[in-house]
Amino acid sequence: MKRALIILAVLVAAAALYTAAFLTVNHAVSAEASDIQRTPGRDLPAAGGDLDILIWNVGYGGLGAGSDFVSDGGAHMFPPSRRAVRDNVAGIESFLASQSDADVVLIQELAQAGPVNYWVGLRDRVGHALRGRDAVFFSDFKTRLAPPPLRVVHGQGVYSARAVDGADIVALPAEDGGFLGVRRRYAAPLVRLAGDANWTVASVHLAAFDEDASVRTRQLRELLAWAQSEYARGRRVVIGGDWNFQLAETNFPHATDERYLFWLFPFPDDALPDGWRIAADASIPSVRTNHKPYVAGENYVTTIDGFVVSPNVEVLSVAGFDLGFAHADHQPVRLRARAR
Repeated sequence: MKRALIILAVLVAAAALYTAAFLTVNHAVSAEASDIQRTPGRDLPAAGGDLDILIWNVGYGGLGAGSDFVSDGGAHMFPPSRRAVRDNVAGIESFLASQSDADVVLIQELAQAGPVNYWVGLRDRVGHALRGRDAVFFSDFKTRLAPPPLRVVHGQGVYSARAVDGADIVALPAEDGGFLGVRRRYAAPLVRLAGDANWTVASVHLAAFDEDASVRTRQLRELLAWAQSEYARGRRVVIGGDWNFQLAETNFPHATDERYLFWLFPFPDDALPDGWRIAADASIPSVRTNHKPYVAGENYVTTIDGFVVSPNVEVLSVAGFDLGFAHADHQPVRLRARAR
């Protein structure tokens, strides 16, 4: 009996130590450049005066047309099935492979195989579609110390077909709360491209569910302050991705109740520095509500994915892709820019 009590006490103590360690390491929210995982490209050409950039929030492979999500007012935390995730990931991979002529691809909500996507390796398939590029990955949500079957690694990827001089991040303010003791670390991963045009290209994914958009507004202002300093150094700056602010006024037909639009806020005009501009496609929506599976004309849709460019960048075109939200709750957008 005494031996059993000792064993039980040891197990309880070990569990308590593990829980304390797990909460400690996952509570830290300061992002560092050392968090970047980079696979350098080989023999890539330098960037020229024109640059094509594709952005897409791929919803960790779990938010295709058949999904809803509890944080948006839906009923489910996980995708409807593993088959649905596999179909989503196959569609994402196929589309990205079709965009092989894009100079830089910025991906948000890029997840490794784990419980949130039923262990379907989205990041691996995206990497396969964009193989041969200089690849940068920053994990903004990672369950450190979790055993591999339960580990979640989720973040942003930058894939460049042009030579990269260096990769970095812009650390951004974090939200107070977390999920199961894990806090999300916000940052904008970026690359500085080789070549006389001095391009700096950054990916953005701001907070989505902060009350009154207070956290995402602070994130936006700090990111644009960094962008101003980068521009002052003679760089041409393009920031692209999921801003979680409405970038353009839209009025697509829908039948969504107002209570499911709690997350929607317009981009604050006073945050944009003089001479900088937003490049977004208001004719094709880039995001849908997740309070229910997607039905055209029923879910609310609008444009929150796009670009902000510095004054020395000319926007030649910006166009969204209407994929019917088949593979993710966001749709890709592509920019063609020129050094001014």
